[in-house]
Amino acid sequence: MHNLVIREIKKSSHSDNEHAGRKVAVVIDNPLRDLRGLVLLAYQFAKRGATVFLVPMYQQGYDLPLLAPDLVVMNYARESNRSLLESYRTLGFRVAVLDTEGGVLSECGLDSPTNWANSFRNSGLAALVDDYCFWGEAVQSAFRLYSGINESGLAVTGCPRYDICNEPWARLLHYHRNGFVLVNTNFSAINPAFTRSAEDEQRLFRDQGWDAAYIQELFEELHEVFPRYLNTIETIARAMPNRVIQVRPHPFENGALYRKRFANISNVVIDGRGDIFDAIHGADCIVHLNCGSAIDAARMGKTPISMEFLNTEIMRRHAPLPSRISCHAANVDDLLDLINDPSLRAARYDLSKARHEIEPWYHLSDGKAAQRIAEFLLGRINKMPRRACRSLKAALRGGRSRPGIRQYLQGVLGLLIGSRTAAAVAVLLQRSRRGKVIDPVVVSELILRYRQLDGGPELQIRRLRSPIAGQPLSSFIITQA
Repeated sequence: MHNLVIREIKKSSHSDNEHAGRKVAVVIDNPLRDLRGLVLLAYQFAKRGATVFLVPMYQQGYDLPLLAPDLVVMNYARESNRSLLESYRTLGFRVAVLDTEGGVLSECGLDSPTNWANSFRNSGLAALVDDYCFWGEAVQSAFRLYSGINESGLAVTGCPRYDICNEPWARLLHYHRNGFVLVNTNFSAINPAFTRSAEDEQRLFRDQGWDAAYIQELFEELHEVFPRYLNTIETIARAMPNRVIQVRPHPFENGALYRKRFANISNVVIDGRGDIFDAIHGADCIVHLNCGSAIDAARMGKTPISMEFLNTEIMRRHAPLPSRISCHAANVDDLLDLINDPSLRAARYDLSKARHEIEPWYHLSDGKAAQRIAEFLLGRINKMPRRACRSLKAALRGGRSRPGIRQYLQGVLGLLIGSRTAAAVAVLLQRSRRGKVIDPVVVSELILRYRQLDGGPELQIRRLRSPIAGQPLSSFIITQA
């Protein structure tokens, strides 16, 4: 069978003995976006008897060498984290990748499926990854042909973040307002939250291998369109003074710009709190421009409206799927009509066609992606186990094969006072990392709700401590009670 597409979930007891004692680390990048889905994945691992570590992305290199997991589930594998991957390979950890952004890709850019897979092989990253779980068959097919990873390690599973859109997990969906117009923004490249400037963001694009001329053209068009985009939001708000227009900045965007721009418009609310699926659940309609939340809306049965009159060819090509599966507004008046008239939206939007377009990029919408991933990866550990080992030296280096002075300093501090305290110091110096902290109370509440909905075993969560001297780590452990 050429494509490994995991559709059926084998029935298992609450604890599979063959998985008892297995240690699985799940790296969490952006808790606002990823926590619910990855805690559901952790729940599925723990339900099958594995011990699970929840690890903040920026602390993984300091904690994992002390914990020696059998498997690390990474949020991506790129040049920027090659040094970590090399260390994990040396320490005997199996490495699996579950991309946090795997469905909205370009048609012919660096992240198109074929170019991405070829780059993965040519860069040598394939030699550092054992298993890869894909959001959809389109990318898995390219990786099977071009990536260099053994085909048995490539599985189409779907992304657990989207399990929340389906029963029984959809019962968790709740939002503090209803019936509003939701505008999901997508301009983090020129309005970044976690880098100092758009120039730094361009450098990140270059570091990832994008062509300099392409980057220049894309950024120029984003800068040209953005003021018109903001003006359009104002037009919507002023045309509908009795409706709430909620602007939800992308998780990697700086919300301060929107708060300043719309400070004097009373019915515009800038609110990026909580999970995007909750916001979509509460909204009357969703407006966007090339934003991946269009797919989220369509998968939840709502109509995404694209400000297509603002779009450009290069912006559309950079991420074509959101535009392709949306209801297009031809001009501002058309946009206002679509927002105001649900029957017009229904007449102009073919949801079944949109879902057909989505399917190759986003696997089955059935609420079982986390199950598929847990079953696949635990089965791979049992077939091809490795001997993971601890390393103080690697923890001192922040898990990097080639650490910088900052990583060394944080590694020293982490070993002396624990990575939790060292991370708190790092947050004071880098305020952008404040949103990267895992809240154990939220994790505990999610695990309890998942257990209630699923009838699974009782689980417990606690903060990990260094096996060296007991200092508190940034990571948490989830086990059966």
